[in-house]
Amino acid sequence: MTDKVTGYGRVGLDVGTTRSRAVARPEGRSDAGATQRTHAARDEVEFTDTAARLKSIEARLVSQPDVDRARVDALRQRVESGDYKPDAARIAARLIRMEQELG
Repeated sequence: MTDKVTGYGRVGLDVGTTRSRAVARPEGRSDAGATQRTHAARDEVEFTDTAARLKSIEARLVSQPDVDRARVDALRQRVESGDYKPDAARIAARLIRMEQELG
């Protein structure tokens, strides 16, 4: 399960604009230096190697078809001929393993 960054997931973060974002300053302190530091500060974003690899993988996946037609046709033939015998225990074991890996 994933949570959106917007805060509408399980945590319910307040990301609205109704909260005051002003910084309280002690009385008698000048803000002249703070203003200059604020303008000089810059935000930077640096992507990790993992993020770059994920972007590359995403670009390759976009070019792939959503459905493997050859595999679907082969399975359809097996079902129609009566040759397809699903193993319920094997399917259940794989579902449980997948759930454990995700959790």
